Amino acid sequence: MKCIYLFVLCLLAVNAVPLDNPTGQPGCQTEEELSVVNYRHLRNKTLYWICQEQGVPAALGQCPVAHGWLDDVKECVHFSLWYWTPTVQPPSQPAQVSA
Repeated sequence: MKCIYLFVLCLLAVNAVPLDNPTGQPGCQTEEELSVVNYRHLRNKTLYWICQEQGVPAALGQCPVAHGWLDDVKECVHFSLWYWTPTVQPPSQPAQVSA
């Protein structure tokens, strides 16, 4: 039983979404981000981020019903074609607001 528990914990650690930017919203600070334009939302497969202007954090886009964002092709695809891809943070993140 302990082995199963340890195995599940390892899987969770490997697939964990970073807490510093849990949604993966890019800050749109670099030319690379502007040239890629669309980025995966890290927690919701039907959402994606759109970089439109340098220095302005990305806007949220949403796939049509029964579609999910597939980062490998940078577009929304029907759920029957969607598959999991590794979590990757964008090159820059929006500035954190301090309280």
